Amino acid sequence: MAEAAHIDDEGFDDAEIFVGKDVLELLSSSMYVNPLSIFREYIQNATDAVDDAVAAGLLASSNDGLIEINLDHIDRRVVIRDNGTGLANQTFARRMLSFGASDKRGTDARGFRGVGRLSALGYVQQLVFRSRAKGDTKVLEATWDGRVVKRMLASNDRDSDLRSIVREAVTLKRLEPDDYPAHFFEVELIKPRRIANDRLLNEIEIESFVSQVCPCPFSPEFSFGEEIADLLSQHGRAGKAYRIHINGSEEPVYRPYRDHVEYSDTKRASLRSLKTFKIESIDGEPAAVGWLIHHDYQGAIPAAQGVRGLRARVGNIQVGHDRLFLEIFPEDRFCSWTIGEVHVLDGRVVPNGRRDEFESNAHLDNIIAHLRPVGAEVARECRVSSQKRNRLKTFELAADKVYEKLDVLKQGAISDRFAKSIRAEIGTLLSEMRKAVEFDLFEDVDRRAMRSRLTTIEKAVDAHARKAEGDIFEHLPERKRATYKEVFDLIYDCSVNQVTAKSLIDRMLDRLSRS
Repeated sequence: MAEAAHIDDEGFDDAEIFVGKDVLELLSSSMYVNPLSIFREYIQNATDAVDDAVAAGLLASSNDGLIEINLDHIDRRVVIRDNGTGLANQTFARRMLSFGASDKRGTDARGFRGVGRLSALGYVQQLVFRSRAKGDTKVLEATWDGRVVKRMLASNDRDSDLRSIVREAVTLKRLEPDDYPAHFFEVELIKPRRIANDRLLNEIEIESFVSQVCPCPFSPEFSFGEEIADLLSQHGRAGKAYRIHINGSEEPVYRPYRDHVEYSDTKRASLRSLKTFKIESIDGEPAAVGWLIHHDYQGAIPAAQGVRGLRARVGNIQVGHDRLFLEIFPEDRFCSWTIGEVHVLDGRVVPNGRRDEFESNAHLDNIIAHLRPVGAEVARECRVSSQKRNRLKTFELAADKVYEKLDVLKQGAISDRFAKSIRAEIGTLLSEMRKAVEFDLFEDVDRRAMRSRLTTIEKAVDAHARKAEGDIFEHLPERKRATYKEVFDLIYDCSVNQVTAKSLIDRMLDRLSRS
């Protein structure tokens, strides 16, 4: 086999290194599946800037940080601004024109790849960045023309590279400070595309996404929020929350967790208890902390509630979707019954570029292995809840049937033979109710309520047994009474619905009484 020829040159000329223009398409429109992910990227950068401002003494704490999202539906503009450190004038151009070269790599910052900045470029006509740091006399602005970028990406010019697109599509300006803050960073999306219900300007969808994914504080209406916040506060950025306001709202965006879950307009469940857990890394250091809320597990929680699933977070920003840890559950369906979070602390467990999964390695496998008992616990709770609901349903159905049959007996239109069989059925139903009450997995408060209702029903049955009923057929000839009773026995015996049968017989008795 021939050996490859050896190149004696000591290195490569700059002309030999060519970065194709399609790299820009990968960094913008092809990077994220969900267009709303661009808000996560810009808020992620904003929170890092706020943390840097706290470290530099510009802000007293992250509570003083402010991230604003302003939507202009008339001019079709979105502005996301933070009061973090901002970018100094002398580094602004380099930072804005770098690709995949973040200064954050190697730090504990949330972002570190330097690619999220251009995530909105494929969705807007223009993408504008403005900033200044404390002490700067000018505000610097970098504008990407999305139309120019699309035109150059679509052209068949194979000689165009990333550098040539940047030169033609990007404009740098110096602005007077005017009303701009002393230190800030903002990104402006001009003329975003109308995508599926105009998502990039849809305040409801934006708030729902931000509340689930971004590091927002827990709502005051979530009783477990303070305890969870105390747990996370011991773990750096995992415990930090930031004030994010949309369109100048007085209240910041809160996480979607509340004290109950709405399954439908008529069905809700209260959150019952909190369980926290910690996971060690392979070498014994903290790998993750998490929490799980137990409730009555009535079924799959609607996605619109924004709380279902055991969700993963790094730096208090969500990674992936609510089914990311699907594999830890014995049955897939239980994932959607769950409410909880896993905050990953091990720096070796890294989100991928799109932040929709983690990069696969032994450290991720370790966390998943420790989460399997959590999935098994949820499955047990779901099955127990299902058994309890079945017992309760049996109890309630039996109670309804007892009252139905008592009404038939009180009507007095059936024969003694048929009445005897109904009393036997009532006895069987009461036995089923007593058995349901003694189910050992019921909480004491539930069992007491069921026993109280059973006692009330038993008293009603006893009261009827002692009461002497009059003969409703006394106005009829005695020779016809037995015939009518047999007819009414047949109607009850052949009817699927005894309530409907009783209503029919009531009308017949009324007609007979007037004849």
